[in-house]
Order: sequence, then structure tokens, then C-alpha cells
Amino acid sequence: MTWFLNNDDIAEVLTMQDTVDALEQAYQELARGEAVCRPRIDIQIPTSDPAKTYQWGTMEGGSSGSGYFAIRMKSDVVYEREYGGTRTQEKYCVQPGRFCGLILLIDVENGEPLAFINDGFLQHMRVGADSAIGAKYMAREDAEVVAMIGSGGMARSHAESFAAVRNIKRIQVYSPTKANRDAYASEMAEKLG
Repeated sequence: MTWFLNNDDIAEVLTMQDTVDALEQAYQELARGEAVCRPRIDIQIPTSDPAKTYQWGTMEGGSSGSGYFAIRMKSDVVYEREYGGTRTQEKYCVQPGRFCGLILLIDVENGEPLAFINDGFLQHMRVGADSAIGAKYMAREDAEVVAMIGSGGMARSHAESFAAVRNIKRIQVYSPTKANRDAYASEMAEKLG
């Protein structure tokens, strides 16, 4: 039986520490040859608006240890935007502020589709956990300060991930937009103490 899991379903049960532990195990399986991974491949198609490009991306992997295979698929319209003299790449699906990323999870023993998962929450956790693993093995044990460049969604998951592997006491954040910087600082201070 296949289940559709949305962002709220995942947020109810997945912690950052769970994500760090699962990802670290997956990397160990990959190093031992018990898992496979294909990095993301994007294809781009011009749209009727010369400033925008359609982008389809997929990445996939699986493990004999876990018994699962997953493919992540994302559908974006990509364009550039300027914020106070700084150009950034933006993306959306259907309209700005909406996104479409999906994961299909398969049982490798019998090929059964197990779940179709919205990847919004999960993706932020995965990317943050990647950085946490790097910090766990490369940052000094007594590291207490994080320099965060940007104040968007990934900055939030990264702050949470660093706090999962180090005793973080201060985050110094840069964002070209003061309102975003202030909102981030307030939210992270409340969430992480």
C-alpha cells in the first residue's frame, strides 16, 4: 500500500537529530559499497518569458542495508532577482512562494511503492543535516558561534542542525534585507534559546 505523506506528516515525526543520524548512516553505507547515489541532474527548457527557464531535477539513491530506494523529483521555474544590488537565483512552481518537490520511496526487495512524500520539510532537514555532519567532524568541539549568510528557510534548518551537534551560543546572520535579518534572529532566538 502506498501512502502520501505531506510536509505536516513529516514535521510531526522527524527531528533534526534523527535526520543527522540517518544521513550519517547512509554515507557510511555508501562508503562500504552497500548503497548507491546519483547526484541531482537538472534539465532546462526555455519558457515564453526570456527571463525565466523551466527546470526539472531528479536525484536518487538506495541501500541494501535499509532496503529502500528513493527518487526525488522537483519542478521549478527559475529566474534571477536583484535585492539591493545583489543578484540571486529564485525559483517557484505555479507562482512565487510555491514549490513542488516529491519523493517516491520503493521497497528494494519486491519493488513495491511505499510512499509518495512531499519534500518541502524533509529537504530542508536533509540539507541542514548534511552541514551538521560536516560541523560534527570538522568544527572544533568547543565551537559556539555560527556565521550565517542569508536568513531564508535553509538558514533556519542549518541553525537547528548546528545546534544538534554543537553547543551553539550565538548566531551572527547577514542578510541584505534588514526585516528578514531581524525576523530570523527573533525566530532562532526563541526556537534555539
